[in-house]
Amino acid sequence: MASGCKIAIVGGGLAGLAAANALKNFGMTAEIFEAAPALGEIGAAVNASPQAVKALRASGVGEKVAAVAYSSPGMYTRNMQTGEFLEFSDRIKNAARFGAPYSSFHRADLLDALASGLDKATIHLGHRLNGLEERSDRTVLAFDNGVRVEAEMVIGADGVRSVVRRSLYGDDNPTYTGQMVWRALLDARDVPPEVLEPTGHIQWVGPGCHFIAYYIRAKKLVNIVTQQDTDKWVEEGWSTRGDPEEMRASFPNPEPRLAKLLGLVTECSKWGLFTRPLTQNWGRRRIELIGDAAHAMLPNAGQGACQAFEDAYILARWLDACRDPVEAFAGFRRVRIPRVHGVQRLSFSNARFKHMRDSAAQKKSISTGTGSVHGNSDWVWGFDPVGEWDKEPSVPTAYAA
Repeated sequence: MASGCKIAIVGGGLAGLAAANALKNFGMTAEIFEAAPALGEIGAAVNASPQAVKALRASGVGEKVAAVAYSSPGMYTRNMQTGEFLEFSDRIKNAARFGAPYSSFHRADLLDALASGLDKATIHLGHRLNGLEERSDRTVLAFDNGVRVEAEMVIGADGVRSVVRRSLYGDDNPTYTGQMVWRALLDARDVPPEVLEPTGHIQWVGPGCHFIAYYIRAKKLVNIVTQQDTDKWVEEGWSTRGDPEEMRASFPNPEPRLAKLLGLVTECSKWGLFTRPLTQNWGRRRIELIGDAAHAMLPNAGQGACQAFEDAYILARWLDACRDPVEAFAGFRRVRIPRVHGVQRLSFSNARFKHMRDSAAQKKSISTGTGSVHGNSDWVWGFDPVGEWDKEPSVPTAYAA
């Protein structure tokens, strides 16, 4: 005998919990089904740019999220080998300009903040989806533990390897991008302050790679995340243990500050970056995909989680406005897909620019204003999810279809 619910969210990560909060804020209750035995985001840090912070505020979790956020003065970019200054993105000015801060979080802190406002009885752990059956007025979800659930609506928030997606579209596997990431967390007390001067948020760029380090958790930790082009296959997965010596060897001839930072790493993880061709396959009828399940993207615009938070609020807003979930989901896809595809193209473009082999040409492009390690992000950060939730999105020609 299957139990029943109105809205089932598959996946209890950032996207799923944000969606549950947004729905709750509009008076709707969702049941969350998470495969893991406990809620927990492996990994280190996540960022929310101004428009994503606005989406979280409008989803009813603004104060909870602000309590665990850290906002740096901005990202200061240097050349990886020389240490020469290249570009500064002023986050204090951007916060004033866009009406919300650019915040950084420890993933676990953000996940806890999102979970804290939800009724624990609605979060079902140890429920790994193995298939679904679409019917005219509901969907039957089957889980590995033998539980079956009938839901009027299903939100697939189960990540880049989404089972909901596979159930709808078959083996629509993400493809390896030829890019890999290293991650590490350091105790901030071990990091000499001058290494992260002047802003505590430094990016180093070099041929075929970049390296970012910044404070999180009230400056108690330093998060490190890197990215490099590689001809080696690297598995996808946050928890693949890495070799610090191999990590150091990935960044040859580093300038002294970066060399010092690399020398402090004693534990690290690595994984490959996977993405999908830009696709309209975001769901159908009473099933909607959000976050990485719909639109896995490279991290080079800092928008993976941000777009999931936009998804969460805007989907809840559509469901609040339309009695018919089929109509609501179709409306959601109509306004979201062009914007998110633009953000995905921005991410690809930023990766290419950051990893330019010709450092002199890169520097000239930045100094003359014809290029930026951030690309053109104003249209992303300046988006108002509350006022523009049902509007055709504005996407610059460079990133439009």
